[in-house]
Amino acid sequence: MRKTILAVLTLALLLTSCAKAKDTEVAPVFTGGSSTVEWVSKATTVEELVSEADLIVRVRVVEAPVTRVLRHELPVWGENNKIVGSETFEALFSDTVFEVVKTYLGESPSRITVMQTGGYDPTVSKGIEEVADDPLYKVGEGYILFLVNVSGDHIHAPDRELYRIVNPSGRYGIDGETVFSYGQNSGSDAAFVTLAIKDLEMQIEQAVDSLKKLD
Repeated sequence: MRKTILAVLTLALLLTSCAKAKDTEVAPVFTGGSSTVEWVSKATTVEELVSEADLIVRVRVVEAPVTRVLRHELPVWGENNKIVGSETFEALFSDTVFEVVKTYLGESPSRITVMQTGGYDPTVSKGIEEVADDPLYKVGEGYILFLVNVSGDHIHAPDRELYRIVNPSGRYGIDGETVFSYGQNSGSDAAFVTLAIKDLEMQIEQAVDSLKKLD
């Protein structure tokens, strides 16, 4: 029950703070290691991802994730629906700096910061904690990301520019001349299905053109 309550609280905090609440990710309550979550955004196709993204870019990780801890006091309810105390709810979030190689949608500076759930803080966790289908980024990795702009968010980015992925389907890892979507990861050991970078770029371009025609 406690984990359920904490998960709901985290969702509530994010829903009230993010610029696009309908796309907000659900942050898990970790017990260590890797965890799975449900994402509010159900976009899977390139067309759906483009319609929900504020920025689509090809990037490279240039700085390792920096973890921060979100703390919130949660009331403890006793008998007769009376508050008998409180406990501190803690959730890890990490911010990673990327170099922008190419922009497909939106306007972007040469470097951007992307947040995600998870990380490492010795005061909270015994080891690295991450979401199974959105693992922590590593320096040198390349991606094509479909991002939501959460700049100005009063919890995560009150005075800075910050982004997050729409959902794992909008995180494409680059492997040579091919890419694979993290939306395929359901916690199994099944091999990722790959797609040529040029084919994904063509799909993005077509979806962006279609979206502009609707404006």
